[in-house]
Amino acid sequence: MIPCSRRQLAEGEVVLPADLSLADALALTTALRTAEPGAARLRLGIVHTYTSDLLDPWLKLHAAIQGLELDLYHAPYGLSPLEAQPGSGLARHAPDLTLFLLRAEDLHPLLASPLAALDAGPRAALAAEVVAGLAALLERFRATVGGRLLLTILPSLAPPGLGLYDAQSERSQGAWWASLKVGISALLRDGLAGAMFLDLDAMLADLGRDAFFDRRLWYCARYPFALRAARELARRVIALGTADQAPRAKVIVLDADDTLWGGIVGEVGINGIALGPEYPGNAYLDFQRRLLDYQQRGFLLALCSKNNPEDLDEVLQKHPHQCLRDQHFAARRVNWLPKTDNLVALAAELNLGLDSFVFVDDSEHECAAVRRALPQVTVIRTPSKPIQIPGCLDRVARLEVLSLTREDSDKTRMYAQERRRRELRETATGEPGDPLGYLAALDMRMRIAIDDGSQLARLAQLTQKTNQFNLTTRRYSEEQLARFISDPQWLVGSFALADTFGDSGIVGLALIRRRDPTLAEIDTFLMSCRVIGRTAESAFLEALLALLHTAGVETVRAEYLPTPKNRLVADFLPDHHFTAAGEGRFVRRLAQDPPRPRDAFPIGVIVLDRDAAAQT
Repeated sequence: MIPCSRRQLAEGEVVLPADLSLADALALTTALRTAEPGAARLRLGIVHTYTSDLLDPWLKLHAAIQGLELDLYHAPYGLSPLEAQPGSGLARHAPDLTLFLLRAEDLHPLLASPLAALDAGPRAALAAEVVAGLAALLERFRATVGGRLLLTILPSLAPPGLGLYDAQSERSQGAWWASLKVGISALLRDGLAGAMFLDLDAMLADLGRDAFFDRRLWYCARYPFALRAARELARRVIALGTADQAPRAKVIVLDADDTLWGGIVGEVGINGIALGPEYPGNAYLDFQRRLLDYQQRGFLLALCSKNNPEDLDEVLQKHPHQCLRDQHFAARRVNWLPKTDNLVALAAELNLGLDSFVFVDDSEHECAAVRRALPQVTVIRTPSKPIQIPGCLDRVARLEVLSLTREDSDKTRMYAQERRRRELRETATGEPGDPLGYLAALDMRMRIAIDDGSQLARLAQLTQKTNQFNLTTRRYSEEQLARFISDPQWLVGSFALADTFGDSGIVGLALIRRRDPTLAEIDTFLMSCRVIGRTAESAFLEALLALLHTAGVETVRAEYLPTPKNRLVADFLPDHHFTAAGEGRFVRRLAQDPPRPRDAFPIGVIVLDRDAAAQT
């Protein structure tokens, strides 16, 4: 058994050996669960057309590494429609994640025959039929099973039928499968809430066919995976489950010397650091490129370095091989203060909790100090060998994403806009400390969308990530929000905010339920912290109350459910004329306290109906 802690394994400080035996995996799982029982439970259901229970030890191992208690259910062998019905074993299991382990021939009978035998027309028709069949299958399960659906398709045991010529043939099996996966991914992304495609072909490419398949087990027991493949598939599945269960990381905070480049720039100068096309500088260069990939996933990058600012700025501005420039960092602390102090300051500047930080540093001393003083921060110590640095974040489960929105890809730009807003606030005309001149100068425009099903990923993301400005902190999936939107008893309102510096995207959400024609309840009211201080929350609330009032609602009930993180909104309801009704409940009677008009706020408000919202 490997002597290590859960944290060391989860943060990649200790890497499991490639030839880890099943006996060692079982012993390690027991040791990890005994030392640190899981803080959260992951209910995993598996629908399969080949043997799946041999994956259990590896799934349980990686759940233990991520601090999860795993509750498993294997459906009966095959794609029985009974499992998609209410009251089935799978439905009773109520999985957070349902994993579909399917073979190609399960998708269509023709996929059991050579693809090269089909002409272009039948091949295109086959792809359309496969996607349509998958849609029908998954929609049946979606109707009765909550949580996220995770689809996999087992790669072929054999290479392409046309061999080495396949890549250039007009009947290429590889090209057809690549095109089919684009269609499947589009179906899951755009047409099925809370569904995701886990591409096993990518895993096959990483491991190689011989390390992926165990032909003896396949032909004898219809179980395809060699030990390395079983462990890696389990890791990827649990990583996605962790991303659903654990608070998502939002910021990657980076040291500079011996992390972004080799050497200490203050000692060796800009021309002495290792950064460029030759070893070891090329390893650091690839790490910087990889960090730009994480930025595209929606993570903010920040600097936290003990350095002279002018030395570091010289590298960011002048080094010919530096990929990360100043504009890539949402915030920075470059000084000689303790890094724990600087991390606290970065959290305050970004208005984010420290539990959303991943701190990356080469120093054992700095990493230990942060772990000790700020245990809520995930700490990654970069490997001592430069060749291992580019991939040092690849197995951090908190850096996986389950969806991508426009707001994710634009996040760094949005934080740069926020810096310019702060500068405007400091120089706004008017009396010192007068916020009205600043707010008027912003020229804000709010777009409120009602029941907009085109933004489900972003709306679900807001419920899952927003902690501070959130009255109830209830979490909802895309599938649950889709049901609210289709239910006439619910009103799903969201808003985007733009100003003279740019568009902040969708930053607010309210879920309101009509209890009867004259009574409505606010189930959820939240807003991204990056737009706090601009009266947007008040303009949004009053506009929604006006819609309700026009529709005949006389009384609106709401709750404030306190958590350690949402004290910011403790007085929000009383400040907006809601009267306390005991035990965190509040009431506003719209006849006595009617909604404030839109022109009461320094924001131009537009309310879009369902069709108009979908077109913007």
